[in-house]
Amino acid sequence: MNNERRRKELADFLRTRRLRLSPQELGLQVDTSRRRTPGLRREEVASLSGISLPWYTALEQGRDIQVSDQVLESLVRTLRLSKDERNHLRVLANHSIVSKGTENETLSPSLQQILDRLGTYPAYIIDKHWNLLAWNKITSSLCGDFNRMAEIERNILWRVFTMDHEKKRIVNWENVASSMLAHFRSRYAMYMNDSWYQELVCRLWDRSEEFRLMWGRHDVSGSLEGDKVIRHPKAGVLTFRYNTFPLSENSDFLMRVYTPVEPVGTDRQLQELLYKSC
Repeated sequence: MNNERRRKELADFLRTRRLRLSPQELGLQVDTSRRRTPGLRREEVASLSGISLPWYTALEQGRDIQVSDQVLESLVRTLRLSKDERNHLRVLANHSIVSKGTENETLSPSLQQILDRLGTYPAYIIDKHWNLLAWNKITSSLCGDFNRMAEIERNILWRVFTMDHEKKRIVNWENVASSMLAHFRSRYAMYMNDSWYQELVCRLWDRSEEFRLMWGRHDVSGSLEGDKVIRHPKAGVLTFRYNTFPLSENSDFLMRVYTPVEPVGTDRQLQELLYKSC
């Protein structure tokens, strides 16, 4: 793993977590009117965590220092990190924690059969780069023929942030985009030795102001489910609950399935759309 990049990510994560907390939340009696920036100061984080200010400053500046489990847990408590944020912190602080995924993994033909059997439930499989590898017919009816798209247009994150027609059709776009990016940020920390991730982030940074704003928040999440509302030109408004499943313990492939939310008529609309596309 690129240690310099990892330390930079760690520094950014600690800084954003520190700035989102107010002194009052932690029971500190201070005059906030004289503060030039919101959130906690470094010395306050250091004091509350039982570590020295020079040591914490070095950590937040991305210097090459070792972090013990005891210190990490102190920072977790002080910064009030969630379970997902705690896991993210540990990945960034310990470069030995990496994905167990295998290289040059191939997709079993039986997985396409599973997708096809789902019928009116849109479903697809993505790799560790979030590129679409396989999908069923209803997914194509909703999103277009992926076989005719450029490789970058089959990347889920690229589609959500840069393709205008994709953004406009997602009714709850901000929720979907922020949730997706938070999960991607968690995986990004595990693959910083893969230059592809850095290249995608740079391209998205150049193309999307929304991406720059959300990426700067450094939100992380391990959640693999959520809600998505789509406005389709033929089928109308479709409401889904999506769930994402790792295909096996040592696989980097994920299967995402969109289940129609009833009783709003989504399942019926999908049946009609699938019938018309036959």
